[in-house]
Amino acid sequence: MESTKEKITYFYKNEVFQTIRKNNNLMLLSLGLFLLGSISGFYIFKILFNNNPEVINTFLKDFQDMFGPLKEMTSLELFFTIFFVNTRTSFLIMILGVFIGFFPFMSLWGNGTVLGILYGKFIAEGGTPLVFMMGILPHGIIEIPAILIAASQGFRLGKDIIFPPQGKSRSESLRDNIRNGLKLFALIIPLLVIAALIEVYISAYLFNANL
Repeated sequence: MESTKEKITYFYKNEVFQTIRKNNNLMLLSLGLFLLGSISGFYIFKILFNNNPEVINTFLKDFQDMFGPLKEMTSLELFFTIFFVNTRTSFLIMILGVFIGFFPFMSLWGNGTVLGILYGKFIAEGGTPLVFMMGILPHGIIEIPAILIAASQGFRLGKDIIFPPQGKSRSESLRDNIRNGLKLFALIIPLLVIAALIEVYISAYLFNANL
């Protein structure tokens, strides 16, 4: 009889990671969209900052106001908030991919754009790329792959609904993709827990310590 550890190992190796491998190309697409969004955000900032600074200042003020309440939270409250938001985002990116992948596309591009704008602002105010990366990379190297896994499954869902695999109906493709999505959440959720812990207790400290 298999032990619990063996069952868990089998599940992740043959179910979760097999699904990720199946989505490899879609993960690369997701990463490309996020990076292109980040680059576009940086250049949007540069153009608006030089030609129409009040627009970018209004956007940044609204962005800061939106996240203002986070400053009043305890570290534990902040952890749960970040984890909840990222989990909800991952779920929506995945499930709303049914609409021809529109939501995963917009979410990846939009979040990348915001990151690029914030990077541009940080550099314009005299910050260095290294310090910015210290505030992003510790948790980002875990959080971003989790989001990319969700997005790739969202794209897979949209693709398989429009073009069902040979021998399967659209309803069968929908059921298969929902099942695979649930498998992936067995990895996404632990990754987001770890990322939120690092963001609250490590990334923020490193960033503030080097300002």
